[in-house]
Amino acid sequence: MTTHHAARRRAAAAALCAAAVLTPCISAQAAQASSEAAAAARPGEHAQPWRDPSRSPAWRADALLNAMTMDEKVTLVLATNDEDFDPLAHLGIPRMRRVDASGGLRGDTGVTAFPAPNALGATFDTALAERYGQAVGAEARAKGWNVVLGPTVDVDRNGLSGRAAEGYGEDPLVNGEMGAAMARGLEENDVIAMLKHFTVYNQESGPRETLAVDVSERALREVHYPAFEKAIREGGADSVMCAYPKVNGEHVCQNEELLTDLKQDLGLEGYVATDFNPRTDPVAGINAGVDSQSLFPGMPREAFFDGRIPEERTNDAARRILVALFNSGAFDNPLPTTIPDVVTTAEHQRLARETGAAASVLLKNSGALPLSKHDSVAVIGPAGEDAITGIEGSSYVDPGDFTTLAEAVRSKAGAERTTVSQGSLGDVALPTVPASAFTAPSGQEGLQAEFFANPDFQGAPVATTTTPNVDFSGAAPVEGLPAQWSARFTGTITPTATGLARISSLLSGSAKVTIGGETVFDGSRFIWDFFFAPQEYTLGGTVPLTEGESVPITVEYSTREAGFFGPRLTLGWQPESLIPAAVEAAKGAETAVVVVNEFTGEAVDRLGLRLPGDQDAFIEAVAAVNPRTIVVLNTPGPVLMPWLDDVEGVVQSWYQGAAVGTATADVLYGDADPGGRLPVTFPAAEGQGPTHDTGASVEYDEGIHVGYKWYDQQDEEPLFPFGHGLSYTTFEHRQLRTGKLDTRKGEGETTSVRVQVRNTGQRAGSDVVQVYVGHLPTDAVETPEKALAGFAKVALRPGEKREVRIELDRRALSYWDEDADRWVTPTGEVPVYVGRSAADVDLVGSITVK
Repeated sequence: MTTHHAARRRAAAAALCAAAVLTPCISAQAAQASSEAAAAARPGEHAQPWRDPSRSPAWRADALLNAMTMDEKVTLVLATNDEDFDPLAHLGIPRMRRVDASGGLRGDTGVTAFPAPNALGATFDTALAERYGQAVGAEARAKGWNVVLGPTVDVDRNGLSGRAAEGYGEDPLVNGEMGAAMARGLEENDVIAMLKHFTVYNQESGPRETLAVDVSERALREVHYPAFEKAIREGGADSVMCAYPKVNGEHVCQNEELLTDLKQDLGLEGYVATDFNPRTDPVAGINAGVDSQSLFPGMPREAFFDGRIPEERTNDAARRILVALFNSGAFDNPLPTTIPDVVTTAEHQRLARETGAAASVLLKNSGALPLSKHDSVAVIGPAGEDAITGIEGSSYVDPGDFTTLAEAVRSKAGAERTTVSQGSLGDVALPTVPASAFTAPSGQEGLQAEFFANPDFQGAPVATTTTPNVDFSGAAPVEGLPAQWSARFTGTITPTATGLARISSLLSGSAKVTIGGETVFDGSRFIWDFFFAPQEYTLGGTVPLTEGESVPITVEYSTREAGFFGPRLTLGWQPESLIPAAVEAAKGAETAVVVVNEFTGEAVDRLGLRLPGDQDAFIEAVAAVNPRTIVVLNTPGPVLMPWLDDVEGVVQSWYQGAAVGTATADVLYGDADPGGRLPVTFPAAEGQGPTHDTGASVEYDEGIHVGYKWYDQQDEEPLFPFGHGLSYTTFEHRQLRTGKLDTRKGEGETTSVRVQVRNTGQRAGSDVVQVYVGHLPTDAVETPEKALAGFAKVALRPGEKREVRIELDRRALSYWDEDADRWVTPTGEVPVYVGRSAADVDLVGSITVK
């Protein structure tokens, strides 16, 4: 680790030119670098002055750029694989080796699977986030990576995005503070932090590569840009990945206006890289401001030499990559030549466990928590090795061997007091329904299948067959169908058990399943799997059936919305419910801990807020026989809770990585305080919050009112508000004191809010002090009723009190004026609210803006 990393970063901030096209700047600095290089090349002195770490990153980048041929600059811009960097080795330029690492190293083994990023966001603890980043960065370097694709600071717009768990929640400030802390920690290990994904990348459906987003300039500036700016300016992130969607008519990766904003206004001195296969014109992308084609080769090299890409743009792109290499320390610190199998450490595993407890949000507690280690307990649900540990896709981390929740509870309560029952399989693919369960209209075993030469079941079928089951993948089940087709399967299904049967599918396309006249599910999936996690994306539902009683079944499938893996539909089932056995286990225990889950990730959005499968029914059945039922939500975000009034406690645990068992058990038994607060609002019903549009285009008509701001504007009450979270102790806020802000002192001016926090309970615990500002004193635009302006996490012993000071910068008291194209800070009195959530305010004051 370089000891003067921070000094280099400060020097870079002072030395880099602010112009969008850096040719004049490069010329002047390159001339200086050239003369100094000539002097340095005298006998007895180093012939490559850019290797001198005492120089600023900007100076070194210019010196090296001046020494490079045009061909070498182009090589640097286009380099993707290890061997692509070999022609640059004589200059000291290292191989730039990239790894996805929002929550640990994707694709490696022997690493730490940390709790998911939105779990980290729930900690509201920037010091913890920096330690988390340090650990991930250390493991990345040890495994031979020096470019970390993370952190992700996309704002969670509506809770249904498949990748929502990769960011830090719905609030720009939380995303920015946590992202900045994570980036600082990463870059302390001499790796480049690459922020994802600039910008307004808030859903997977559309699909994402062709999704068109219409968003106002003000919403960009106030909601979607700030986290990137903070992570760049305060976190020192040296790179940014541009996102897939079109924004206001142009793909981000070739949107010159957005990329210019990123570099000029948000402060990026390093480079912009594309995401994998951005589906854009690579030449247009480079000319718009993309600096590295590193994640997806395909750029025509000749475009740099035939006039399509100006030389000054090539110079700027190469220079930005060099700045990132020097500023991060990646240039000066070669990667290890020997890669160990295991880089996780006991300290990192403890950090994951600490993070998991600090992220766990106690949503409800009627007195049953914390649990007593002397009471009997039934652990019911997917609480074993079937636990979901991480989000599918680019952020999935192999957890290796981990302690399950069932094991962790057993170690605390004792084997004699612990009962384990499955109860529900959770959100998993079910075995394919066998032919013996079906009868076609002809009386044959199986189903009648009719195929149509269009995706809408129109006209006469082009083929009619009898199929033993519904199970096809990658190609049409019959020959002669066009690229877009549909199929209808009909017959009867005869269950082998009485009770609530589960039906599920692995689906690429659209499907509707009707059994006994009841629609079991009706929806679409782009793909059924991505690349990395062991689970698959399922879609399904439940239906009550009677053993031996045949009922009609219709399955309608269309290739409409099928993804790049091609069409698929596998119809699975679980005819015999596991709930009755779980109910018996719950009856015999003093407390029932019910674990439920939902699997989500890249390329597939959530279709709604209900728990998948039989899990709502599972909770209700257990709660009906055990009044001390605790629900643990192993989910990526908010879910509806129709059973909330029937249970004693609810813990939102998110995806906990390798800490999925240990951290949750620590919280349940009070060995750790549930330190999390919601970084997202939990809706009370489907449809609350900004609309989730699955079409090809989306209008962000909520403007700046994202998350809790939307609920305030619409005067709607959520199930649980942003910032909510209970503790095993109680806290008191007193003595609010606010400062003033003088706009004449410039953009960097800050003011402070001070409040005394006292632990009034009998246990140690942590409180998150949340400072919101109210409507700004202006009639020119609408401003939020409340907007988070600052927060601080404080841990206190029983009876301990402490004054907490929270700095608010001028931006928190400003709005973006679209007409003037600048930030405006209205003068007057601004309301200030201090509380424990966006809806729980206990101190009110004001800040005077002069």
